[in-house]
Amino acid sequence: MRRYLQQKTNLIGSRLQGRITANVELVRGLAATIATDSDIDQERFTALANSLDNARSDIQSFAVAPDLVVSMVHPLEGNEAVLGLDYRTNEAQQAMALQARDTKETIFAGPVDLVQGGRGFIARYPIFNRLPNGREQFWGLLAAVIDADTLLKLSGIVDNTEVEFALVGRDGRGFAGNQFFGDAKILENDPVSNFIDFGSGQWILYAIPKGGWATTSKNVWFIRAVGLCIFFLVVVPIYGIGRLYQERGVHLADNLANQQKLAHMTKRLEMALQTSKIGVWEFDPALEKTHWDERMKELHGLPLHEDVTDQFWRDRLHPDDRDRVIEEIRVAVENGTLFKSQFRIRPAGGKELTIRAVGSLLVSASGERRLIGVNWDISEDVAREHELEEARAESERRYLALEQAQVKIRESALHDFLTGLPNRRYLDDLLHRRNGDGPCIDDQTCLIKIDLDGFKEVNDNYGHAAGDAILVEVASLLRRVISEEEFTARVGGDEFIILCQTDEELERPVALCGEVLEALQTPIEFNGRKCRIGASIGIALSVDAKNDPDKLLSNADLALYQSKQTGKGRYSFFSEPLVQKARQQRRLADDVLRGIENREFIAFYQGQYSAKTHELVGAEALARWQHPERGLVSPFEFVETAEALGVMGAIDAQILDHVIATKKRFDQQGFVVPRLSVNVSAKRLGDKDLIGNLRKLDINPESLTFELVESTFLDRSDAQVAANIRQIRDMGIDIEIDDFGTAYASIVSLTHLLPNRLKIDRELVLPIIEREDQRELVHSIIHIGRTLGIGSVAEGVESMEHAEILRIMGVDILQGFAFCRPLSAEDFYRHHHTSTGSNAWRVAAT
Repeated sequence: MRRYLQQKTNLIGSRLQGRITANVELVRGLAATIATDSDIDQERFTALANSLDNARSDIQSFAVAPDLVVSMVHPLEGNEAVLGLDYRTNEAQQAMALQARDTKETIFAGPVDLVQGGRGFIARYPIFNRLPNGREQFWGLLAAVIDADTLLKLSGIVDNTEVEFALVGRDGRGFAGNQFFGDAKILENDPVSNFIDFGSGQWILYAIPKGGWATTSKNVWFIRAVGLCIFFLVVVPIYGIGRLYQERGVHLADNLANQQKLAHMTKRLEMALQTSKIGVWEFDPALEKTHWDERMKELHGLPLHEDVTDQFWRDRLHPDDRDRVIEEIRVAVENGTLFKSQFRIRPAGGKELTIRAVGSLLVSASGERRLIGVNWDISEDVAREHELEEARAESERRYLALEQAQVKIRESALHDFLTGLPNRRYLDDLLHRRNGDGPCIDDQTCLIKIDLDGFKEVNDNYGHAAGDAILVEVASLLRRVISEEEFTARVGGDEFIILCQTDEELERPVALCGEVLEALQTPIEFNGRKCRIGASIGIALSVDAKNDPDKLLSNADLALYQSKQTGKGRYSFFSEPLVQKARQQRRLADDVLRGIENREFIAFYQGQYSAKTHELVGAEALARWQHPERGLVSPFEFVETAEALGVMGAIDAQILDHVIATKKRFDQQGFVVPRLSVNVSAKRLGDKDLIGNLRKLDINPESLTFELVESTFLDRSDAQVAANIRQIRDMGIDIEIDDFGTAYASIVSLTHLLPNRLKIDRELVLPIIEREDQRELVHSIIHIGRTLGIGSVAEGVESMEHAEILRIMGVDILQGFAFCRPLSAEDFYRHHHTSTGSNAWRVAAT
């Protein structure tokens, strides 16, 4: 009886082990999928979970907890209470959740009381993202709830009519865990046992016959015989013989009933194993004999009527796995350890399969040893993991390509494309030590700011090519005069700076300024012409600025302004009286506020044209200030002051009103301008009333485009800005990033926000005629946009040669002096409707 009960317990244990392992593997596969899609949402998660519904499992529900807080569940119905569960503060589940994160292993817990009601086992699998440097970063947990009643019932433990079972090892802790199923008296009644190891935990299954072990007193028949002799000496022997025959019949009937019950129980176990598709095997190391059930034979392609042989099994193993698997079995038998392996087999007449096997050594009371275990096919899981790895590798390759493009853009953003010198952004980072540790300036630091005199005249008289040559020559000059420890940069159109160290005598800055001024007295030749320029220089000492980088730059500007005012071609040191001149800026600020009040800000228009056909496809509205005394004022003169005052939003609003009125007038004149682009400042974009005001405007939103500066569009930290951008797009208004390539653009942010077009800054476009590296850079930006479904607009198209190169590169829209300068609304209309025909401008442009 005990041997029979042990065999039955082993089969039940294998069945239970197989079901748990299969459930855990499902969780592992789903977690691997989520790891490749860290931005997964509820809809995507539901789709993944639904794809597992046809898989055989006891899983009741799934929950995903990014950063240990549950945000997604499946199915949602009935599990709403789980949403928002914070494993970090939930005392009942905190320890297990943190253990899964810290050990990076699947943690099997339970049974536990579920938040959504009922009891179940929970398998928690940690999810890690792989960073580009190869390191892993914790993302969150995937938890699967396994219905406790279903698991135990389908394993044959619950409602068993012949055997009573008990399970020990709560939370998968094996012998160290508490009993969580069955009567506690079972453990006291000399039970048989089976050790269950499912990888992420262990249980011990105990069993005794229903009602306990049958006990019979050793002397009962002797006493009964003596009694019969004493009390029935006169009873004829025939009566005793009759009684013996009667009892023999009863025992035969009981034996027959037990055999029928055993056959019924065996049939039920066979049906359960067949349904689970898990093969059960048993290996006798003493006799070197192996027994397979039908599922094992099906997996290996062995006819059901044949017995397995050691040679048949060895032949089915993949040659690359054969020696390893045989050695693992030998170690498990010799050391009595758990056998756990994964290997490939080649079934007779079938395709290659990947098998996972788990087994444990069973030693009977008589010392007989058997290695009993289960096998199941995981080929689909392995294939799925391989596909996920391929997808992850492809994703990483694309990410690296985007990163390389971003590095090129960032390098360009920190250096002047024309001279190769560091630019203003580089200088700001250096002064504020954003790219290093410790202060960059001290009491001996001196900042020299140089502004070229006569540079505008060279540009106007000889063209931008001559101006560019002047800038390159000045940059070369500055490189020659400074020492290795000193620093120079181009910080504006014709502005340069030098950083050096000085003493109380100020010999070094004076010497540098003298060399620069003297060298610039010699004309610079360009295409056989002598271009004469000079320089005005402002010098500021850090000690006067109290080592404040911004104050140092401001003082240098004031000193430079003093040089300009006193005749140019000289240098001036900052002094406190120069501060008085800053009052002029305050007067400008007052004028700006008055101009807003009097609605003096209007729009000029510069056309935008199809790169393929040169047809007018839109126009950009550019802000101008109609000053009552100074006339038309460029935005370069008032934007900085307006931004400092925080009134750019009000100016934007006036420009937008002007655009709406102009659009109506154009429509009445039959002049079709498909789109009008308006610049929107960061201040206005963060206005909570922006969307409400836009909805009140009398204009078709689809005819509007909002141009956002790159840093504003890509900054998603401001919730109001992000919300306004989303609603602007919902209204049908296009969004463009202005001056793209001049700020710290985030490729990842582009993929999230997806504007309609990128406007490539003119500083990147201008040099593409002469420089191959600049053409490659611009082409990279166009390619990135096209990859993400984003169009492109090229600014600064100053020649038809620019236009042709950009068309070949694949740019969509052109804007620049080659087609149209910024014009008033009336002049813009006349420019496109001359007396010789509405398309005459296009003929002239070619």
